[in-house]
Amino acid sequence: MVLCTEPFVVTARNIARVLGLPDYPFLKLKHPIGSCTLPELKERAEVAYEQALPILLED
Repeated sequence: MVLCTEPFVVTARNIARVLGLPDYPFLKLKHPIGSCTLPELKERAEVAYEQALPILLED
């Protein structure tokens, strides 16, 4: 599972396209992550979880 913060979404899409995977799913999270408090990280993890479930459960 690829996690990407908002400023890097365009880069992630371009890399996926160049690698031949234009529809590659990845999780988009608020930036930054490195300086987050534990409650902020928990909030981002909950968002990531909600985005990840449909991707992981896809047939």
